[in-house]
Amino acid sequence: MNKGFTIIEALIAILITSFITISIAALITIFGTKITDRILLSCLVEGATSGIEACKGGQIINQITCAGLTINISINGDCQPALNTCSDITVTASAKGKNFNLTDKVCNFQ
Repeated sequence: MNKGFTIIEALIAILITSFITISIAALITIFGTKITDRILLSCLVEGATSGIEACKGGQIINQITCAGLTINISINGDCQPALNTCSDITVTASAKGKNFNLTDKVCNFQ
């Protein structure tokens, strides 16, 4: 009887190890992409919220920096409506080809 591995057994072991290694590398890549997308979405939400809050405070902001990303902000609507009226505003935050819209009301009751 021969003791040890045959060439076929060695090749099968290498094949199984390669499959496991490639699967783990693919999972790490997928998780990295998902985390990056989540960070971008979080920053877009923060940008849109900041735009609305600035508008309610009578200011307009065009950009914020979040997690090293520059988030561009555009505001549609009147941030300073006439006395005793309200205005609908929509803020769009965008970066890396993705957009997030947030709509709110700004009122002037003094």
